[in-house]
Amino acid sequence: MTGADTTTAGWRTRATAAGGFRVPAGWIDDDRTGALAVVRPEVAANPNGTFRENAVLSVVESAGDIVADSSNAIAEARAMLPWSHVVSVTPWPEGPFERRMQFLYEYEGVTVAVTKFTGTTRGGRVDLTCSAGLDTYPAMIGTFDSIAALSPLELLS
Repeated sequence: MTGADTTTAGWRTRATAAGGFRVPAGWIDDDRTGALAVVRPEVAANPNGTFRENAVLSVVESAGDIVADSSNAIAEARAMLPWSHVVSVTPWPEGPFERRMQFLYEYEGVTVAVTKFTGTTRGGRVDLTCSAGLDTYPAMIGTFDSIAALSPLELLS
């Protein structure tokens, strides 16, 4: 799924089957889960291995249109254990994605805040899931929005 990286002014684009995945240049590739992912490198202020910011691009089966795909993405978020809370779902007019959802969940005792962008293609539903600990999330929203707006995912056009 991955291909060559190209770098420009603090950002790089990873070539994928779904098009370009534009990510911060310093973030580390982490595709162990089978999805295309990047994770923010550990920093001195976060040496204890607490939740690290990340972005994951995945393609799943599509229900056929953005309304149904968005509903399915919401249902998946709400089904997370031990708990989750969907905060908002709105149209996303920037870049290739059509919906932007924000939700919270718990991971190993840490509250995680997520911005999930969803788009529908002929071949599937494309999700960009960007996550950060609740304490760092406000500082990361702009980065997450930029990843979604600037990624040239051709299949979503």
